[in-house]
Amino acid sequence: MLAFIIGFLILTFTVKRKESKKTVLVTSYTRNLPLPSGPKPWPIIGNLPEILWRNKPVFRWIHSLMGELNTDIACIRLANTHVIPVTSPRIAREILKKQDSIFATRPLTMGTEYSSRGYLTIAVEPQGEQWKKMRRVVASHVTCQKSFRWTLEQRTEEADNLVRYINKLCKGSEGIDVRHVVRQYSGNVARKMLFGVRHFGKGSEDGSGPGFEEIEHVDSLFKVVTHLYAFALSDYVPWLRFLDLEGHEKVVSGAMRNVSKYNDPLVDKRLDLWRNGKMNEPQDFLDMLILAKDTNGNPALSDEEIKAQVTVCIFIDIVI
Repeated sequence: MLAFIIGFLILTFTVKRKESKKTVLVTSYTRNLPLPSGPKPWPIIGNLPEILWRNKPVFRWIHSLMGELNTDIACIRLANTHVIPVTSPRIAREILKKQDSIFATRPLTMGTEYSSRGYLTIAVEPQGEQWKKMRRVVASHVTCQKSFRWTLEQRTEEADNLVRYINKLCKGSEGIDVRHVVRQYSGNVARKMLFGVRHFGKGSEDGSGPGFEEIEHVDSLFKVVTHLYAFALSDYVPWLRFLDLEGHEKVVSGAMRNVSKYNDPLVDKRLDLWRNGKMNEPQDFLDMLILAKDTNGNPALSDEEIKAQVTVCIFIDIVI
């Protein structure tokens, strides 16, 4: 009996030890899996010289590199950051499924930082407390069915104005720039729903089309959207940001100044009207954001958060 008990304990200890060792080996193997193949990096700086000295756009250089390596997944080291480009849909799906917790949030880029005024909004904000707060406010005051039914008349008015504007252009001798017309229509709808106005200024001479202010506003919005996730080395190597190697920061900052130049005065004016008791009923989405309250009955959003969210709402409207 004693021999049986001793034998059982020895067997149990051996099995547990083997299982523990196996677990350690699997974990160690997983952590030490080799990175995908790629160009040989330089010490410390990695593959920065190849990126900086290229004579083609970064994405073309990466595609040609992967073609030379005959691979669907590669590793390019930029300083101490490993960039893993993938061209295979199968591998991309596998990554998104296994690493969904990482890709569920949003990356931090120079473009998203500028467009959200330092990550104050919902659209490009990484998941966190600020994102949850903005999501709660926007979902309950802006994107709900009640709000869209409430602004139906404004959207219909802009659709009618679009028809009149196109009809006027058709009667003229010049052709119709469809891109220009659609962009301005999207901008008109966004301004009408957010600010209750069609034009920042007087519009065109006959009042049916956009003026200089609206054209500059919409063009600036599209510049920002174009650069939101454009490849910039400073997004991977932050200490290069002051150099603005691609020139993106100059473009985005200038475009955001134009956007704020038109948006902010309208927001400030509306805030003053509400605080001075000169408005009693909400007229548009801007009023809904101003009137949003937290659980303690205090304003849910600061002035800066309202301005940031208004800008992002316009981004979303013109893109969608």
